[in-house]
Amino acid sequence: MDSLTLILILPLLGALIIFLSPKNFGILSTLHVIISAITSAVLLANVCKVLGGETLYSYDSFLFLDSLGCVFLVLIAVTGFLVNLYSTTYMKWEFEEGHINLCDLKKYYALSHVFVFTMSLSVICNNVAFMWAAIEATTLASVFLVAIHKDQKSTESGYKYIVLCSIGLAFALYSTVLLYSATFSNIGNGEHAMLWTSIMDHAKDLNGDAAKLIFIFALIGFGTKAGLAPTHTWLPDVHAQGPAPISALLSGVLLKCAMLALFRYYAVTAEAVGFEFVQSVMLVSGTITLFVAGIFLIRQHDVKRMFAYHSVVHMGVIAFALGIGGEFGLFAAIFHCLAHSFTKALAFCSTGNIARIYGHKDMSKMGGMIKIAPITTILFGASVCSLVGVPAFAIFVSEFLVFKGAIASGQFIAVGLFAIALAIIFIADFSHFNMASFGEPKDVVVHAKEMSLMENLPLIALCVLIIVFGVWHVDSFYTLVENGVKILMRG
Repeated sequence: MDSLTLILILPLLGALIIFLSPKNFGILSTLHVIISAITSAVLLANVCKVLGGETLYSYDSFLFLDSLGCVFLVLIAVTGFLVNLYSTTYMKWEFEEGHINLCDLKKYYALSHVFVFTMSLSVICNNVAFMWAAIEATTLASVFLVAIHKDQKSTESGYKYIVLCSIGLAFALYSTVLLYSATFSNIGNGEHAMLWTSIMDHAKDLNGDAAKLIFIFALIGFGTKAGLAPTHTWLPDVHAQGPAPISALLSGVLLKCAMLALFRYYAVTAEAVGFEFVQSVMLVSGTITLFVAGIFLIRQHDVKRMFAYHSVVHMGVIAFALGIGGEFGLFAAIFHCLAHSFTKALAFCSTGNIARIYGHKDMSKMGGMIKIAPITTILFGASVCSLVGVPAFAIFVSEFLVFKGAIASGQFIAVGLFAIALAIIFIADFSHFNMASFGEPKDVVVHAKEMSLMENLPLIALCVLIIVFGVWHVDSFYTLVENGVKILMRG
């Protein structure tokens, strides 16, 4: 069995094992962590192979793994494992409070691994039609996790999620069909016309108008799944209503899988018609997304909705970086995927702690959190600092490169708008954080004390990661990103 096949089999096998396991909280939670650890280890082992200089292929190139895909496998492996580790603590609280039963717990753990399977498939699938199908499958795998509580709000948000994302991805399907048709007319081989590697080899022969239309459909379709405005409206409700670990996976990993698909189409279109068109489109999309999300962010008092709008903001940052283009812009776009993944996983997991402490998510009714739960407050503050681009945190690196790339290429109006949007977000975030952490308590009822060190361990690990990637030049990861830039720019 080759290593790419193992990536797909392990999470499915893990889901089956959990599904067949006895209804015992300890057994289910232990299996969940062990399976997640093994899956993540295999994912990282494949990344190490590509880091050694090879591109992996399987099943006549139906599956493949290049440096660009490796960046996203790292997110699934690292962010996925730490969030799954935290989920055992979070689900213990939910079980103890009677919000879920053992049947729900078993379903939650099993579907979590099916979710990992669908995301991994979307990353390593060379066939663009199956890549689209895998991204659509992520919706089906995660919608039941979002609505695990089965109350009215979570059910409504799950319904909105599946409807809007499926409608959006229909546009991506149109893009896939058009791409196949345009490529097949050039190379005359139906099988090769579906493979992204073959499409890239023949991209210069694509009809220019067809390539532009293909990219616009891809942007609408995959942009809906990624949370780009104006088709982002499903995202705040889903992130606000789902369990904190699922919100962390959705924001930290799933949105990036949709963005990877958009990267692939960006590269094809740029090869066909040049970078000017795709950069202009992405610059407009990124700017609109930044300001729309920034304006809504100001009004948010629900801590999960605040971080949900931050997901939209940072997908806008990635789109904006693609719009800036060049080596700086493309490096920033790819690196931002990792920086945002770790940061948002920390942010949403910290909301799980906060909801446990206060019994609600309304920051205007909190206050004094630094005295009640100092470790959670520090972790919460670290995620906010990274999200607004404070130096020494990971997101600062990619946002600095966006500024550098925009100034170097003379895009001064764009960089001015980018700075204004980030200033709005900075003010909104720190006003909310200050209100919850240092404000005067207003009839606050504390439902739980600070979490133990073991309960906070996954959050501390995520916090360490966003600082490490914000301060140090991590050679192996930078190599992957640099090679990813070469793939997007065709070397």
